[in-house]
Amino acid sequence: MSDHIDVVKRAIEFKKPDYLPMEIIDVPGIYNAYHTLDPATVELIPGTENFDALWPCCYTWSHQPIGKTPEGEILKQDQFGVRLKTPLDMNSTYALMSHPLAGKSSLDDYEFPDPEDANDRMDALGNTLRARYADRFVDAHVDAGIFLTTQCLFGIQEFFMTFAETPLFVTEVYERVMEYYRALLPKLKRAGAHMVTVIEDLGSREGLLIQPDLWRQYIKPITKRFIQHVHDQDMYAGLFIDGSSRQIMDDLLDMGIDCFTTVDIQSTGVDVIRDHLKGKICLRAAVDMQTTLPMGTPQDVANDARELVSSLNSPEGGLICQVVRWHRPKFPPDNVRASVDAFNTYRPK
Repeated sequence: MSDHIDVVKRAIEFKKPDYLPMEIIDVPGIYNAYHTLDPATVELIPGTENFDALWPCCYTWSHQPIGKTPEGEILKQDQFGVRLKTPLDMNSTYALMSHPLAGKSSLDDYEFPDPEDANDRMDALGNTLRARYADRFVDAHVDAGIFLTTQCLFGIQEFFMTFAETPLFVTEVYERVMEYYRALLPKLKRAGAHMVTVIEDLGSREGLLIQPDLWRQYIKPITKRFIQHVHDQDMYAGLFIDGSSRQIMDDLLDMGIDCFTTVDIQSTGVDVIRDHLKGKICLRAAVDMQTTLPMGTPQDVANDARELVSSLNSPEGGLICQVVRWHRPKFPPDNVRASVDAFNTYRPK
């Protein structure tokens, strides 16, 4: 086992890693920013060359071009039949256009995608990982996650109305989406994944997008089963929640997850995460993507990075730092480099 893989496993298992592991998103040959970026053009962020873990981004969400708008925006359709476009505005990666379950109250006349159609993509991912990153820990992400995929099928606004009126129907769709991603797990394992993290876009800046009790009743049990399916494939299981998750901190402890991720850490609060999860679940965190990275100074970024380490790490491990540059929009390069430099003070020279 390489030092990179070992140090990440030790951090996850609280077995005293030799240094603070670093995970990157900007992976040459893999990162595609929701199919808006040619992976062949991606370069490592200076200072991250000795990274330990990588995030194969967007390999569970497939977009096929189907035309262009009159303005020249690329139109696409994903494997679930959702139509979207790539905006000309570089501040976003996609805009949703149409939704196959909009206005429906049953799954009649709708067919879920065949997981076997993903084989070529998964084989290509595995070839790249083996050729270029065989010595690194691979954290494959289900992105878009189960919750966001279900939202996209209905349309973001209609999803909430349908959930309020017919929660059992939405739950049925969520379950079927989960089963599709479950079928991808062996393929991700064969490609080289050590962990699978499901991204759940559950949070806003203030709290969950749905009532916590509804999440606990309808969504949590299915997500928990997905986590168990990951473990059944002998991989670590991670959960990534965008936005604030402070209302369900205690729930995370009984879901069986090995690693909890947040990149909007100020929404939940470093102190809340520390008090509820430190020492119990491995934490993976970046300098806040909504505030400090885009709008702070390099000194602000460095201060936040040091606070993350001092608050969430321990001699036994339990923290993986994440470096984020993003693509649409791009964060100020000086801020990104400040995060790298700050985290590297806890890593090998």
